[in-house]
Formats: sequence, structure tokens, C-alpha cells
Amino acid sequence: MWMWLRTLLPELSGTLPPARSDRDGLDWFQVMDNQRLAVLRRGGIMNLAAAPGFAVFWSGLCFCLYRYVGEAWLLLPANLSLLFALGLFRRYRLIVDTPTSRLSSGAQGYLELKGTAALPDGVAFRGLPHLPVTVWLPGYVEDEPFLLDDGAGRCLLYPRHAEIVTFPGDTPFSWLKAIYPGQTLYVLGELHTLRASDAQINRRERMAAVLADWKHNQHQLHQHFDANGNGQIDPEEWQEVLTAAERWVDADIREQQRVPGTHVMDGAKAGQLFLITNVPPERLATRYWRAAFLHLAFWLGVLLSLGQI
Repeated sequence: MWMWLRTLLPELSGTLPPARSDRDGLDWFQVMDNQRLAVLRRGGIMNLAAAPGFAVFWSGLCFCLYRYVGEAWLLLPANLSLLFALGLFRRYRLIVDTPTSRLSSGAQGYLELKGTAALPDGVAFRGLPHLPVTVWLPGYVEDEPFLLDDGAGRCLLYPRHAEIVTFPGDTPFSWLKAIYPGQTLYVLGELHTLRASDAQINRRERMAAVLADWKHNQHQLHQHFDANGNGQIDPEEWQEVLTAAERWVDADIREQQRVPGTHVMDGAKAGQLFLITNVPPERLATRYWRAAFLHLAFWLGVLLSLGQI
């Protein structure tokens, strides 16, 4: 398994340092293994099938089947290639057809965002010692949320269920597949906005809470609403208490509604793609289209050679 993954990731070949770990305990072999595994574990089988080196592995597998097992067995990888072609073409259409939205527009639902990656507020460092600060790093920083800033607003991304496709950043560690603060991100998923008012109790319960608090402080209640000074709150005065409480609750609700909501993207509906990538969308769409075409051509070629069509 490691040999063909090494073929798919040739940039890692020959980059292992002579020592297993440095004096601070950083295991470079483990870092490399996590890089290889991330292609399949986080990118998914479709992104593995779209990798440039996958064609080499796929061709070698088909040659071995043809040479040592039998020509008819080529139908198995051919049908898998058909599934790859359909899945990759679907991803291509989603990237091309989904319009880019701005966080300031208030759009909700399935959409595309473009912005800059950033660490959450209050977080100064993520990653490993001796490596640049990252917001996402396979095997070490994979599920922690981070921010996307599009200049008009910020969205909190939860990458646990996302397909993540990356290319090495402009750092001395040119082999490292990660997402760095300041990189441009492309995100495809379901956006929803959490507002303070969404989690509040209803208006009647808030009125009851305000009145209970005012009743608890009888001195201030009589000071403000006992107009005739008889030491009691008469029915007419109690009506004024209710009116004042309603005004207070309404003003508090309006104030909360003016507080900006928190934009969140943590997945997509069933059958849709949740994608986070620092690869330019045009380049990624072209990769998917070319890979889909090659897989479809292979499927047709096998069927023609076997006389199935």
C-alpha cells in the first residue's frame, strides 16, 4: 500500500531526514505517513482518483490483470473507472455551477465562499514545533475549527466532515500539505447563521423573568410606580408596571437582534459535497474534468476491446 501511495506522492520521496525524531521529540517519519494517509482519508477516493499519479498506478494494475489473470478481468477496473468518472464530473459541475456568495449578503444554504484562512480569536499557534503555523495539518490539526474571512465577514469552518484538498504552501517545507493562515480558501458547503435571538427564551417567559426580578426589589418598585404613595401597587399602577416591562423587553430584543450573527459551515445536506481547499477553483475544476474524461475513455476502451459495445 505504501509503495503505490509513494508513487502518488512523489514529492515526498527522498525527503525523510536521517533521524527518526529531533531533540524536541518531533517524529518526522510520522509526519510523512500522515501526509500520505491524508490523500485518501481526508480527500476521499474521488480526489485520490483525480491525483496525477493515480493514472500510473491504475495502468500498472490493469496491465497486471491483463497479463496474469485474464483480459475479462479488466471489466472490474473499467467499471470502477466509470464510477470515478461520474463522481468527478459531479464535482466539476458543483464547482462550476455553484455561485460565489459574500457573507455580507445574508445568503443561507448551499453555496460557495472564497476568503482568507485565519486562526480563531484567541488562538496564536497551531501545528508542530519547527513547522509554520497552520490552521489544518493532517494527523495533528484536523478537526479543530478555523475561520474564513472574505473581507465582508467571517465564517467559522468545522472541517471534521469535509473533503480537504490542498497543495503545498510557499514555505521552506515544500512537501507539506497543510492550510496556513493567510492562504486563500475555496469552500463549498451548507452555510447557516447563528444569532443571539435564536437561543433566547420566548417573549412571555422573558416578561415573567423581568417582573419576578422587579418584585424581588420592592423598594425600587414602589419608588418608581407607587404614584399615590400609599405603600402598595394598585391595579392601575400595576398596569403601568406591565407596560414598562413590555417596553424594556422589546428594547432588549431589538438590541440583541442588532448583534451580528455567527456564520458557520460544518457540513452539507445528504448527497452534497462539503469541500475545503486552497487550490484555485478553476484549477481544481480542470483537474476533475480531465480525470473524469480519462476514466470514461478507459471504460469505453475496455468495452470496445472486449466487444461489449
